[in-house]
Amino acid sequence: MLAVTPLPISCEASLRGLYVVNEEVVWASGSAGTVLLSTDGGNQWKDVSIPQAEINDFRSIHAWDEKGAIVFGVAGPDFAYKTLDGGNTWNVVYSDTTGGLFFNSVKFGDKQNGLAVSDPVDSTFFVLKTNDGGNTWQRVKNLPAVANGEANFAASNTCIEYLPSGNVWIASGGKAARVFYSDDFGQTWEVAKTPMVRELSTSGIFSITFKNEHEGIIVGGIYDQPELNTNIASYTVNGGKSWLPAVKMPQQYRSCVQFINSEENNLAFAIGKTGCDISFDGGMNWQYLDNAGYYTYRSVPGKWQGFAAGANGNIARINFN
Repeated sequence: MLAVTPLPISCEASLRGLYVVNEEVVWASGSAGTVLLSTDGGNQWKDVSIPQAEINDFRSIHAWDEKGAIVFGVAGPDFAYKTLDGGNTWNVVYSDTTGGLFFNSVKFGDKQNGLAVSDPVDSTFFVLKTNDGGNTWQRVKNLPAVANGEANFAASNTCIEYLPSGNVWIASGGKAARVFYSDDFGQTWEVAKTPMVRELSTSGIFSITFKNEHEGIIVGGIYDQPELNTNIASYTVNGGKSWLPAVKMPQQYRSCVQFINSEENNLAFAIGKTGCDISFDGGMNWQYLDNAGYYTYRSVPGKWQGFAAGANGNIARINFN
């Protein structure tokens, strides 16, 4: 059912940012300021890392095409960079000296509207929004307060989901494992509890995905105890207002979940550092597939295939038969 093909790449970075534009154009980002671009379906990769940004870890990336992309890092003051020429040059588009900033994920609902989320500052998540394609960013200040010890995870650039409709979800972990949600492009927010594992700093929701405005999935677990699989996946059918635990859980901790060809079927795919699972019923039941260990995955739009990225510069092409 699953074919995993490792791709040739000369890189030792930990890759947690991944964006698949189409079958040919794939971007990846990660530690040591690394940014990579392939324009031939992953057969060859160009190193377009950002000069003098080696101390940064670009956990988050979004791309529009083979020319335009944006990355968010975990270290400042220069957190976000954008390119319009395929990575030949990069411009800083967000700089901030606020203490405690650590950006976990960036997600765009359409070409213009995007959100980026950092760990909490002053008892709320530090969330930025853009409505001009990432050229300028403003802070969203009306989110519900977080619990002491509640945070996001930068494991796979998927702790945010953002649909073109304006529906947005942000997943948390640590002391609490909750989902913050908005249906008006982040203007107003509510928060929902989930059955997911919580309490430890390494536990909670690591990834969230939605098929449409109603059907969604969250996965996670305990990062440093990946063999434990109690309450590591849940699903919703009412837009994230309430969550039900999966009947059959993934086999182990998973850091990324994505719907595949989501407008035409109910296939969902979850992957983590110890393996991957598949669900045919919207996340209610999971079937173990393979021990392929990667941090993150993105589908080729409209195709039963995609790419995964992980530790030590590993990138693979994944095909579903």
